[in-house]
Amino acid sequence: MIKNVLVFLFALGALNSSALDPLTEQAKVSLITCSEGDELYSVFGHSAIRIVEPNAFDIVYNYGTFEFSDDFYLLFAQGKLNYKLSRTGFEYFNYEYVVSGRGVKEQVLDLTLDQKQGVFDFLEHNYLKENREYLYDFFYDNCATRIRDLFKEVLGASLEFHSNFTPEAVTYRDLIDQKLAPMDWSDFGIDIALGIPCDAPVVAEQNMFLPDGVYAEFAAATIDGRPFVLAEEELLPMELKIENPMVDWALMLCLFFVVLALIHVFVISRNGRTSQLIPGLLFTVSSLIGIGVFLLWFATDHVTTKWNMNLIWAFPLHIFVFAVARKNPNKTKNYFRFVFIALVFFVLVGWTFKQSFHPGFFLIALALAIVSYKYTGFGKKHLNLYSK
Repeated sequence: MIKNVLVFLFALGALNSSALDPLTEQAKVSLITCSEGDELYSVFGHSAIRIVEPNAFDIVYNYGTFEFSDDFYLLFAQGKLNYKLSRTGFEYFNYEYVVSGRGVKEQVLDLTLDQKQGVFDFLEHNYLKENREYLYDFFYDNCATRIRDLFKEVLGASLEFHSNFTPEAVTYRDLIDQKLAPMDWSDFGIDIALGIPCDAPVVAEQNMFLPDGVYAEFAAATIDGRPFVLAEEELLPMELKIENPMVDWALMLCLFFVVLALIHVFVISRNGRTSQLIPGLLFTVSSLIGIGVFLLWFATDHVTTKWNMNLIWAFPLHIFVFAVARKNPNKTKNYFRFVFIALVFFVLVGWTFKQSFHPGFFLIALALAIVSYKYTGFGKKHLNLYSK
């Protein structure tokens, strides 16, 4: 019901601002920064541009608009999802945040009339039907980076950023991990999906792929030697309470896998035989994850899912080789020897790799190493595996 109301209000707001005159000296151009929400799509916050012409219009330009369709998730996974610039009345834009309890802050920018008009003209040109859509990229081309690039292009060398951002200490993954702290499963899944490019140091101005980064950079910036932000106001206090979970359940699941592997070994040492259910479960889980990682690397247009070292422990072939090993263990022992050595290596020194890993990945790798040892045949000419 609420979603339908918002769609109606959005359409009404866009209609009411369909014809706009040139700006006057009293016009105001602002950066709007919206606080994070409790859903994955909103946890990173949001940025938009507000332009107010007293007694005429009060509108918001929003680069974060998309149309939800049946193939939305497929297009998003493939890196082929189009976003677009929308234009709506501020009261209608703000209503969504009133309903959700999210905060809204405004930074009024100190611009001359020509500079205001330049920003306005740029947005209006972008809003033309043939220009408003763009190929969304979470790190390099989104609702926040579009705003950064707009002001850099319109204002040129007169706009300078002077933040205390220290790029040598921060990566893209570091910044998104901070936002994902309340969402253990989302953090776990994103760490699976993102490869080495996500661990690149964030250099000057690249931190503005997040709305908080744009907010901080604008606050410290200057234009023609004077502060870029003329005034700041909290338009809507944040009422939504977002807390970190007391227990990281994703990490607990990984620890449970280690416990299962140890139980498997204990039963073997005690009875000399055991079910292959536990190895089958672990190899199936790791293979399914590996297939997902492989597809994100080779079958999508995402840059940050390339060169994903999670394939060291989540290899797609595990389940298929395990199926052979159940009946013909001697044919697969060389494969599992290689797997065992690779997993042990990963557990011991994986933390030194260029890619940063979720702690749970080391636990899964340890569990896989424990159960795979049975199939290596180290010290045995022939494997004779007994199972129920």
